[in-house]
Amino acid sequence: MITDKDMQDLQKLARLKVSDEESHHLKDELNKIMAYFEQIKDLDTDGIEELARPIDSFNIFRADEQIITYSQEEALKIAVEAEDGFFKVPRTIDND
Repeated sequence: MITDKDMQDLQKLARLKVSDEESHHLKDELNKIMAYFEQIKDLDTDGIEELARPIDSFNIFRADEQIITYSQEEALKIAVEAEDGFFKVPRTIDND
């Protein structure tokens, strides 16, 4: 079963901050889930074939179709800002 220490470790690993009340509630819910897995573990599965998918499936290919696309020049005409043939967007990652 999951302990308070386990919950602290999970919160640290998941980088979550939850209140003590939420942590207690989550611990109870996770323990219920773990108890359910214990019930499943006790089921007799002898003679049952392993199953990767509940239904048979296979690759379904579609025919290649030529579609009209924009040229680079046409696409860059709608850009808010472009530079050297590319879309220019605001920086999203700091180098600090």
